Amino acid sequence: MGQRIWPVLGAAVATLFLVLVSDLAPFLTLLGHLLTPFPAAWVHMVAGAWSGVAVIGLSAGMLVFSGGLGEAGGYILHFGIGSFCLPFLLRKKWPWDRAVAVTLLVVTLSAALFFAGYALRGEEKIVARQVAAQLEEAKRISAEAAMPPEQQAELEKILEWMATFVRRAYPALTVASNGLMLLFVLLLLNWAPGVGGRIGGTDFHDWTVSPWLIWGLIGGGFGTLFGGGLVETVSLNLLVVVVPVYYLQGLAIITFFFWKKHTALWLRFVGYLLAALLNPVPLLVTGMGVFDMWIGFRTPKIKKQG
Repeated sequence: MGQRIWPVLGAAVATLFLVLVSDLAPFLTLLGHLLTPFPAAWVHMVAGAWSGVAVIGLSAGMLVFSGGLGEAGGYILHFGIGSFCLPFLLRKKWPWDRAVAVTLLVVTLSAALFFAGYALRGEEKIVARQVAAQLEEAKRISAEAAMPPEQQAELEKILEWMATFVRRAYPALTVASNGLMLLFVLLLLNWAPGVGGRIGGTDFHDWTVSPWLIWGLIGGGFGTLFGGGLVETVSLNLLVVVVPVYYLQGLAIITFFFWKKHTALWLRFVGYLLAALLNPVPLLVTGMGVFDMWIGFRTPKIKKQG
């Protein structure tokens, strides 16, 4: 019994630390959000479901005292559900991609029910208020930067466009960010001690998306370009969800060539960094993921004898 208590306590303290760091240090918010589900998920993988539930419950309890019920509820909704469902399915020998997809669906439905509850209470503009507050904060920071008036005006136009985009695509952006978080947790679990061999499914360098997904990309593209009103908004949200999946397949193709050529780790790191940050490389990686359906980048090419 004592052997299980210490990992649970340690994981709960680590979770509390990550949540507080995300709240108190804005420049670490992204990293904190990516890491927050990991402690509970790791304990769940190595010690079982009840230990994972204990970490989530203890973390939520400590957050009630440090930040109130809202902070604890936000943790459970945003991180707790995913940090339970993902390791639960992985321990059931589900392939990693299906486990991530189903966990993402559960988290998304939970968030949808939460926002539906707010809408029933007449508070459906919660997202618009959050975006407006962030926009005003960004404008305030840019005003303090003492830029020339022309650059200031151009920056404000860009900020207004971004705010409009976020308001329209907020559901899909939430799905995409949660998917990124779950994939990051999966990667950490794959590296973590005590988890080796428990994550099933196709090796990432061989992973492919369903060929049927291309119709989502085509439909979303046409709806965004030629639709209007609700059709355009739904199509835009569909694109925001589908495009990152093809980017992920593009990364799988890059990983395949790294694996095939036995590329050194530091070169792989540089390659992934470029694929994530250097324009237009992310667009090229996404294109590789889309056209892999027809080109077959990982299919051995048979040279003609002539």
